[in-house]
Amino acid sequence: MDTVRMSSLLQADEDKLKSELRADAVVDQSKKQSITRVNDLFSQLLLRYNAENAEDPMRQALADCQTAPVRDMVDLLNAGTAKKETEKRRVRASAVICLLLAVICALSSALLVRTSFPAGIAFTAACGVFGFLGGLLWYGEREVNVQAGLDPEVIWRTLKKTTETMDRKADEFIAQSVSLQKDGRATSAHAKATSLSPDDLKLYGDLLEGLYSENGDYALRQLKKLPARLRAQGVEICDYSSDTAELFELLPTKNKASTLRPALVCEGELLLAGRATEPVPQVQATGR
Repeated sequence: MDTVRMSSLLQADEDKLKSELRADAVVDQSKKQSITRVNDLFSQLLLRYNAENAEDPMRQALADCQTAPVRDMVDLLNAGTAKKETEKRRVRASAVICLLLAVICALSSALLVRTSFPAGIAFTAACGVFGFLGGLLWYGEREVNVQAGLDPEVIWRTLKKTTETMDRKADEFIAQSVSLQKDGRATSAHAKATSLSPDDLKLYGDLLEGLYSENGDYALRQLKKLPARLRAQGVEICDYSSDTAELFELLPTKNKASTLRPALVCEGELLLAGRATEPVPQVQATGR
């Protein structure tokens, strides 16, 4: 069964998410609403991802670890500010020329209005026109309104890249974890094998030699070395007696009590219960 990926779950909601982000930017003009929507999106993606990977707790834990900081970082989209700013522009040369022409026309009108009334009126009109043009072309300070918003396409590309990165890092982590587990098992097995002393290895080798060669006498001679090796490792061998009866499994017999298998004890703790025989009292029949 293929693993469900975070990016594929996001891809399924592409059209719905884009339309909602456009509505936030164009209709509502609410950046805060878009940020809340993105945060909720990651929460829903995490729930669906965990449901699809219910049998893989490692992937669930990784998704939770990756999604938590991403959701916290979404609030950084609200860190920007939008302020009104005053823009200063240079005065155009044409405005200065028009104002100078307006002054010239005003002076000319004042000189000619007594000698030629129509000419004075014409210069007066020209003065008004040039004055109007000079004022129209004259630029000073202008206040500009700035509207801060979020681009739906940029948000979508960022979310898509983020989920793809989360999937890739999750795959790399799980692959590395599996490799480390294999190396750990191999190292543990090697450590257990090398923890045997040379005397232990020699004893086991001699016993196996007796088994393979089917030489019972040789095997029995090697087995006599076993109690000494056990004592060297701190294991005490206990034979059956009335004092050690609690360490043994008792089997009934008509013969005398004997030890079939000694009990193994280490620092007062029973490692292996022994096995012994215990005679059963005989009941004598009485005649009439």
